[in-house]
Amino acid sequence: MTSGPNPQDPNSPLYDFIDTQPADEYPVDPPAGDSSLSHFTTRQFTPTNILPGMPPVVTYASHGLQNGQAIRATKFVSMPFAVATGMEQLNNQLYYVQLATTDTFGLFDQNAQPIDGRGFTFYIGGGEFTLVGQDLLVVNPSEFPPLGDPPFPPV
Repeated sequence: MTSGPNPQDPNSPLYDFIDTQPADEYPVDPPAGDSSLSHFTTRQFTPTNILPGMPPVVTYASHGLQNGQAIRATKFVSMPFAVATGMEQLNNQLYYVQLATTDTFGLFDQNAQPIDGRGFTFYIGGGEFTLVGQDLLVVNPSEFPPLGDPPFPPV
């Protein structure tokens, strides 16, 4: 009897990235990766450092991310020790970039609250972040429908 994918194994098929979208005719230079014609990106990167704290601060030179973009953390494992990355508490979670600088950014939740990483294990190396969603940001989001307006025409 075979078991399913093992989330602690960084080489598990669980982490195979499949991009079936056509490549952009105007590819972006690394480290950003390239994006599809639908403007969904395939940006993936391994951080150079992550400092535990509130929020955890991720370092990756010239990452190109902007505040508000969503990223998913994968391939952060604690076992086996030979491939341990540390920060396994980040694994398989969606985070939002805030406090972005050229080389660093903080990890926040969907409500713009900092992730409490003060109890996380120390980062050793490895792991992967993948930019998810559209690359075009909504700079000034507003509630829809606007406050005070009914969501549907009166019946």
